[in-house]
Amino acid sequence: MRSVASKLLMAGLLVGVVLGNSGCGKLLKKRPTGTGTTGTSGTTGTTSAIDDADEQLTEKLDEYIKCLNTVSSTVFSSRKQYFTFVPRTGPTGRETFADIFTLQPTAAPNCAAGVAKAKLMPPKDPKLEAAGDDFSRSATELDGLFNQLDKYFENKDFRDDKWAKGKLLHPQLSIAFQNFAKADTNLHAVLDGITKPLAQRTLARIEREEGKKFRFHRKHVLNTERDLVEAADPPGEEDDVDFNLYGAAFTEFEKALDDLRSYGSLHKSELSNQKLAPNWPLADSHFDSFIRASDDYKKFSKDFWRCLRDAPKNTLTPSGKVDVDKMKTCPDGKPLEVQDNVVKKYNEFIRTSNSNQFP
Repeated sequence: MRSVASKLLMAGLLVGVVLGNSGCGKLLKKRPTGTGTTGTSGTTGTTSAIDDADEQLTEKLDEYIKCLNTVSSTVFSSRKQYFTFVPRTGPTGRETFADIFTLQPTAAPNCAAGVAKAKLMPPKDPKLEAAGDDFSRSATELDGLFNQLDKYFENKDFRDDKWAKGKLLHPQLSIAFQNFAKADTNLHAVLDGITKPLAQRTLARIEREEGKKFRFHRKHVLNTERDLVEAADPPGEEDDVDFNLYGAAFTEFEKALDDLRSYGSLHKSELSNQKLAPNWPLADSHFDSFIRASDDYKKFSKDFWRCLRDAPKNTLTPSGKVDVDKMKTCPDGKPLEVQDNVVKKYNEFIRTSNSNQFP
């Protein structure tokens, strides 16, 4: 089974969805409950209560998402780098070189602090909090092992001790990698079950509060890009790709992007208006960066669509899905590489989106 999906970055909810300017200008506004036409249980009052609960939930989730985005991808890259030079059974003692990537010095401590902070934030969610604890604990363990091995490899101490320390640490590292992979998959799954419904409620809220303007179209693109990448590389144990589902997701994403582009062409002057654009004076250039990253992602997603479209019959499963592992070639490259490029470009897009707010 391929585990690329476990490396997916997530859109920053707090900054990217609720806040317009890195902590100010909240879209959600506290309203007294019970202001609906039917009293305290009226529609407006109920909606207000849901909005307030979602605001709290969003702030809590953002701590977990920051952990994933600063730790997960680096850990999987480090695992790949390490096993490039060291056999999975451990060092033989004949290796002349080895390397391992380390986390940023503050990544694991900040993750642990964020998880601890999130546990105290409402609403309580034992399943989410347990998943966060496991992830943080696994990241902290790996952080220590990475730092030990990095110095060991950089100083070439294995030439002096004949790989004694490397052989001692290898079983610990292998188990730590396995534990982290499980914790990473679990935290992604728990967050996925929470953030998808939240994303749809957020989109509806934005439309209700502002109409279909920049913020709405940006969020719609984010939602559809996420649906598309998960159709390209399904999370969990399912590796086979549903071509019809992928095609429908691509169409939805393409339309959402076209709608954003069309709105932008008619209203881009708003992004240069300090009173209308919270991220002025950068909103204009951030919009352009977002569009370029989306177009880049679209190109590679279209490459994979062609790959699936041309899949030979012997690669189809009984349910009609495509087993990409059985494919030998695609119009735009090796099938698995074309598929992986969709994930890579999605991650690049999320980094651009999270650092380039424009509405």
